[in-house]
Amino acid sequence: MNKIFSEQLKKIKKDTSRLKKLSKNKNENKNFCIETENIFFDYSRNIIDEKSVENLLKLASLIDIKKNYKRLISGHISNKSENRKVLHPAMRSAPSLLDKNIIEDIRKHKEILKKISQDVISGKNKSFSNKKYTDVVSVGTGGSFFGIKATYEALKNYSSKNIKLHFISNLDFTENKDLLSSLDPNKTLFIIVSKSFRTIETLENIKKIKFWLKEYSKNYNVMQNFLAVTENESEAKKLGINQRNIIKIWEWLGGRYSIWSGVSIGLIIAIGYNNFSKFLYGAQKADEHFFKKQYKNNIPVIMALLSFYYSNYFAAQSHLILPYNYRLRFLHDHIQQLEMESNGKSIDMNGKKISSKAGNIVWGGSGSCSQHSFYQLLHQGNVFIPADFIISKKTDSGSQDNHDMLFSNFLSHINILNIGFSMSDAQKLYVEKFANQGLQRDLVVKNLMLGGKKPTNAFLLKKLSPEALGELLAYYEHKTYVLGLLYGINSFDQWAVEIGKIKAKEIYRNIKLLKNKNKKINSKILKKYIS
Repeated sequence: MNKIFSEQLKKIKKDTSRLKKLSKNKNENKNFCIETENIFFDYSRNIIDEKSVENLLKLASLIDIKKNYKRLISGHISNKSENRKVLHPAMRSAPSLLDKNIIEDIRKHKEILKKISQDVISGKNKSFSNKKYTDVVSVGTGGSFFGIKATYEALKNYSSKNIKLHFISNLDFTENKDLLSSLDPNKTLFIIVSKSFRTIETLENIKKIKFWLKEYSKNYNVMQNFLAVTENESEAKKLGINQRNIIKIWEWLGGRYSIWSGVSIGLIIAIGYNNFSKFLYGAQKADEHFFKKQYKNNIPVIMALLSFYYSNYFAAQSHLILPYNYRLRFLHDHIQQLEMESNGKSIDMNGKKISSKAGNIVWGGSGSCSQHSFYQLLHQGNVFIPADFIISKKTDSGSQDNHDMLFSNFLSHINILNIGFSMSDAQKLYVEKFANQGLQRDLVVKNLMLGGKKPTNAFLLKKLSPEALGELLAYYEHKTYVLGLLYGINSFDQWAVEIGKIKAKEIYRNIKLLKNKNKKINSKILKKYIS
């Protein structure tokens, strides 16, 4: 870490001490709001003022965000430990800086996605028994699952009534068995999503699916009911999948950043290619915003700076995602993988130990339900938890009154988390609500008091549309990238995950050997498992 950066961190630390001593401010700072066509971002309820924001913005200029991002989208090696380019933004907007061959590859890729999705929807592409598909199952895990699942559930209102999308991800086949029992093998398309085509969870699930299909297929070729999305075409062909049913992706496309590509072919079939294009367009607008807007008016830059600020100066260990929208109930799963797998690191780009704390625990839940779950901890617990609250202005539920009530709860909690609930407020409430219940006044009043100073960001979406969702998800991607720059780490590798996979394979081989041979077992838990 350079000297100037270190000096700026000291200034922020000094400023943080000042802000911690300040009494809570009931007035929203109108300067701390940023609006785009689809999203209103309000970060006024944070522990900040003009001076502290100015100091944080200096950090952004010191790490050359735009210079580094320009190198990334130009095709330079940004994932240094794996010697790979990082070009997922090119899936939604191909910059002129990029190699023309890559731009052409992406164009052809999108044409393939359009044709395949339209052929399935229209019935031109039929099952082995010559039936039109009514169900599509996306088989993948990790980055081949979380983002697609979250996006599909968010945009379910835009999906076809004639084709339903399902997911198989879990190695525990209990859930998958239940799903298969509800499907018609003559009308179900399976999409294998695996970059390497060697992911053990996915391959094992494919074996089970093939066995299930063969029980019903008689003499048909069951592989006709499969599509594959992979970098490893040869392995897909070995499995028996026809070349025309293989969608090629690239080594520069990381799993958790891949929802913008053919990895989402199941989603594309479900919502239609036009809606998927709108989803990409929303993300493209976020890319332009990130690259062109000044840091003080830049949503993902502000998001990242605040996250860095709370982790390193307020000892925050987690970040909470709270959508007040049923369709966004799986959003935190995607953001969780995006941030924790990207930035859960302890060494920098050069392999040196980093001095700061990188990587927050990202968690979440549906806002309205969560109020009756963990909001007590959020409001009155002695842990510090920054949170993102997300809601849309319009609802597709058909009940505006319910949505008004939902928004009332949304606004109530972000305000109380900010300003708290004073002694005078508590005393007044006691008189109004609890005085006649025989409860001890002082004790109730103390329990009703809330300290406030709990930071929140508020996202108000004009509507939960494909464009708005694409924009929102891209902002979280860019936030993750900026955080990686602030920590000096590589946000695009995940070596610890790879180690886990390798060791699991070793243990699995040992289990098979030990079950067949009477050998001494050193591990107590393994011995108990096998015996």
